[in-house]
Amino acid sequence: MVTCQGTLRRLRRSLWLSAIAPLGLTVGCTFGAGEFFYAMGIGGKTKVEAQFALTSGPLMILIDDIHERVDVPTAPRYLFDGLSQDLLANKGAAKIVPMATVDQLRQSVPNFDKRGCREIGEMGGAEQVLWIEVTDFLAEEQIYEAGNAAYWSVTVKVINVLEKTSRSRVRLWPESPDGQALSVSLTGAMVARAKSRDAIAKELAAELAMRIGRLFYDHKVGGFSSEQ
Repeated sequence: MVTCQGTLRRLRRSLWLSAIAPLGLTVGCTFGAGEFFYAMGIGGKTKVEAQFALTSGPLMILIDDIHERVDVPTAPRYLFDGLSQDLLANKGAAKIVPMATVDQLRQSVPNFDKRGCREIGEMGGAEQVLWIEVTDFLAEEQIYEAGNAAYWSVTVKVINVLEKTSRSRVRLWPESPDGQALSVSLTGAMVARAKSRDAIAKELAAELAMRIGRLFYDHKVGGFSSEQ
């Protein structure tokens, strides 16, 4: 089923892409040199360093969708699970606060949505919060754009839960107060293979989880092997 909200988001995104195309800008995340050459099919494997190192203390992954862009209920769980597994497997994080803890806080803490990330993280026993804010989302079975048929866009920030005196030092990364923007998309062919909205959301979450995770651990890209 195609929703009016999804149609409006597609129109807004299409107009935005049309506006920036003549400028040669890239939508989504900023690629490092290694990732650029990999995308172009040039050279062997290149090491890409982590943009920020998380501590070994408990990390809360907080997926914030205040504008209610995500209209597939299972999508946040897919993203949380994928990102948790990716960070732990690659030693980007040592301990993840369970999603059940975050859900319990949402239900039990008065005015949860009006509280700061640092405070929420403290309530959940975290040392840092990986704050993921949803900026756009589209997962429809109907295909309107062959190359950008489904997408998920977010901004990412790391919050220091232990900092209680200086507001300027609560946000650890990135330097920009707007956060690190990331965007993933699926082609029309990928959406057609996925068939259901739930499956589309799962595909988007898997790709987004990897993109976010790689911000916090060294990894290699490129080469002719299927391993990356």
